[in-house]
Amino acid sequence: MPYPLLEKADTPDGLKLLDVRDLPKLAQEMREFIIESVSGRTGGHLGSGLGTVELTIALHYHYKMLNHDSVVYDVGHQCYPHKLLTGRRSQFGGLRQYHGISGFPDPKESPYDLVKTGHGGTSLSTALGIAIANKQLGHADRTSVAVIGDGALQEGQALEALNHGGDLRDLKYLVILNDNEHGIGPATGALASYFSKFRTSHAYTSAKRDIKRVLKSLEESTGSVGKALHDVLDHVKAGMHGLMPATHPGVLFEELGYFYYGPIDGHDIDALLEAFENIARVPKPVLLHVLTKKGKGFKDDVPDHYAYHAAKTSSKLTSHLPKEFARMGGPSYTDVFVEKTQELMSRDPKVVAITAAMLQGTGLEIVQKKYPERVFDVGMAEQHAVGFAQGLKLGGMKPLCAIYSTFLQRSVDQLFQELALIKLPVLLALDRAGLVGPDGATHNGVFDIAYISMLPNFVLMAPRDATELRNMMEFGLELGLPAAVRFPRTNSARPEQEYEHKTPLELGKAEILQEGADGVVFAYGSMVYHAMEAAEIVAGRYGKKLTVVNARFAKPLDEALFAPLIEKMPFVFTVEEHCRRGGFGSHVLEFANRARLDANKIEILAIEDRFVDHGARCEVLSEVGLDPAGIAASIEKRMGLRQGAARPDSRRTVPTGSGVVG
Repeated sequence: MPYPLLEKADTPDGLKLLDVRDLPKLAQEMREFIIESVSGRTGGHLGSGLGTVELTIALHYHYKMLNHDSVVYDVGHQCYPHKLLTGRRSQFGGLRQYHGISGFPDPKESPYDLVKTGHGGTSLSTALGIAIANKQLGHADRTSVAVIGDGALQEGQALEALNHGGDLRDLKYLVILNDNEHGIGPATGALASYFSKFRTSHAYTSAKRDIKRVLKSLEESTGSVGKALHDVLDHVKAGMHGLMPATHPGVLFEELGYFYYGPIDGHDIDALLEAFENIARVPKPVLLHVLTKKGKGFKDDVPDHYAYHAAKTSSKLTSHLPKEFARMGGPSYTDVFVEKTQELMSRDPKVVAITAAMLQGTGLEIVQKKYPERVFDVGMAEQHAVGFAQGLKLGGMKPLCAIYSTFLQRSVDQLFQELALIKLPVLLALDRAGLVGPDGATHNGVFDIAYISMLPNFVLMAPRDATELRNMMEFGLELGLPAAVRFPRTNSARPEQEYEHKTPLELGKAEILQEGADGVVFAYGSMVYHAMEAAEIVAGRYGKKLTVVNARFAKPLDEALFAPLIEKMPFVFTVEEHCRRGGFGSHVLEFANRARLDANKIEILAIEDRFVDHGARCEVLSEVGLDPAGIAASIEKRMGLRQGAARPDSRRTVPTGSGVVG
């Protein structure tokens, strides 16, 4: 499909050559391109980008976003239009694919991407820092822009930055509030209700006209932007508060010290450009409020609860990929978690579930429909989620806190003080633990063993299959200690293909799945079936028989089982889908040292000290040597059975072109 204007606007310089009257048509072409590329092929965060097409065009049309002005997108999943306008259109065929461009901003790809980001609430801090640096270095003509959605504005760091920025003056700092009533799902909480009341009223219309009138009078009354203009702004702001209804969000931001402009239609390019021209004369931080529709242009006539947040990757791109392990094919771990959560709630009215803006991702949306009073979505606020869980437990409930492993990183202090310090029994369900696939480095949950296990009183466990996940959830909820169960974003083993469950689940007790005299493999969680298959490969090629242990617990370790095996086996391997430093293997190595065992025998198979980029799980597992073939190769090399291949080079590059969609 031809995209004549988009081809001309391949870079910001090309965009600026277009007549402003052509920009709405360009927006239409960009939407068509994104929908065709993402929904029909690569998959990705579809809704967010479709909602910010006009805003992105206006930003690049008005500002000079290279070595001058700057823009930071919060979370970053709305960056697809930005990528199209900054030289990456020809690479969209590889979006989120192995060795292709990222679904998030990435400085490795383009100088227009200042940060690599995938977590919410961070943009205001970064943009404020840039604004202050511009001021300190004498770049008075440079504007620092942050684009943040109403769902992310409630995040703690965002509110902290908002508080800091509003107290400053003579700063070219622009916060664009992209108000679309959604995060991944509908926004929740008091701020969401505040904006919702405002959206459904018409009171903002007169206030918007008043703001335009104010700016016009300022332009006519002074030619400078010094103290006189600042005084006029403060005077007019004080007078306008009487005009603004209590439901008008401008009151909130004006009280915080910002010059509030809006709201305006975020799909009206002329209005956006006019707003950028007007606020350029304001000598203080500005909050521009734009109203947009998430997923605009994609099935507009079909209502969707999650506004087409993300599209799945086409099976044409993944059909050639192998299974992670031979027995794979059972239900996803997330589905098993949901099923077991409902069962626990049906049996015990004290069981409650908490998530942080991830109702759909964790599957708790289904549970909430059945138990609406016992499932809590606290919004993008992981720290609060853990503190809230503490309160629920102290009040007599049994909280199950479901948060992605990568997002729980934001709650380390709460894990320490609210849970570990007082031995408070709360069960954490860490979804997306390990390598997540197409979302890449910002979303890989490969640090949780390290950041949780350092805390006293915590129990860490990981299931080998669906049956063990069910058992661990039941066990953890009644344990009497703070506990975390981690599970990957993938499918479990087929029920009929699960290895037999012979050993009941006990605190800190592992199980031996097969015995052999030539070495031992201690496998943790998601790597158990991979390790079993790797052991079969080694046995088939070289006749070597390995003992394989399902560790179950990273803390506490089954020292009584591990010690004699480490002592008598000629080779000892640990396998985990986690970073090497501070992980399961590290704990085994520390134990061997404490027990005066021969630690030189131990080979840790884990993710090396680097970040792993995006790709299908089987691809990135292969890259880091944690697929069955890679595990087998590492074992064979250490045992001296063959030279063995080196681990794949970690220095990944992005191809300059991977095909144009359309």
